[in-house]
Amino acid sequence: MKRFLVLSLLLTAILVGANYVVVIRTEPFANVYVNGVYAGISDINGVLQITLSTSGQHRITVSKNWYLVFDGLVYLSQPGQIIFYAPLNRAGSLRVYSNVYPVEVYSEDRFLGKVNSVKDTLYVPEGSIYLTFKAVGYIPQTCLLNISYLKETSVNISLIEEALSISLKVEPKEFSPNGDWYNDSTTFYIYLSKPAQLVVNVIDNNQNVVWQWNGKGKAGSNQISWDGKDVADGDYTVKATAQTDKETYVAIESVKIDRSHYTNTKEIILTTTFIAVGALLFMFLISSGL
Repeated sequence: MKRFLVLSLLLTAILVGANYVVVIRTEPFANVYVNGVYAGISDINGVLQITLSTSGQHRITVSKNWYLVFDGLVYLSQPGQIIFYAPLNRAGSLRVYSNVYPVEVYSEDRFLGKVNSVKDTLYVPEGSIYLTFKAVGYIPQTCLLNISYLKETSVNISLIEEALSISLKVEPKEFSPNGDWYNDSTTFYIYLSKPAQLVVNVIDNNQNVVWQWNGKGKAGSNQISWDGKDVADGDYTVKATAQTDKETYVAIESVKIDRSHYTNTKEIILTTTFIAVGALLFMFLISSGL
């Protein structure tokens, strides 16, 4: 029994003092970050040893001038040493002359970075490479460029503005704002091809606007909720209008309010919550000896 106790204490001491050692292998004199915190610089052989005190997942980021940034994950499950390879790809510098900013730059599906003005440059892989340039509300443009290591390459692009388009989906198309916590509201899902001024009207059968939302719509998906408050049961038309300085487009859908569909959802949730809280309170009283 005494021997077992000694072994247990020894094992506990070992585990408490255990470290997780990560040996980074990369380019010489590269900056290494762990979870966003600077950890050191690799030596002349491209090696840096890092000691961590916790297990789990850690993000390793490695950067060096004229190389693409490496970003990867290492998972530590038990104390000891692990070798982590962080290969860096050589790069050239790119300067973008564009008719619109900011511009995002991609190599196939890999995001390389964003340029906010002609003053900005970013690293791109060396060699003959297709680069795609994107800006919100404009048609992407792809160019084939020859990028040289340690040299700056410039590119002139002229992005064409996308045509405005809008689509509208109402979900659920029938809802019951009767306070039963089930389908008490509906959502208007509006997709815009580019940013635009957006007006949403809910119109009754007499062409009266019973509810309106007005604001700036973003490119992509926009979600607007309506609770049907102070509006009678019945069928309504949802009219979404998107407008820019030059274009106006409209999307129309229908929606129905029917408060007669009452469920016991609220009562069930409240009863279940009350029982769960009561059970936890009872267990607490039993465990505390009260």
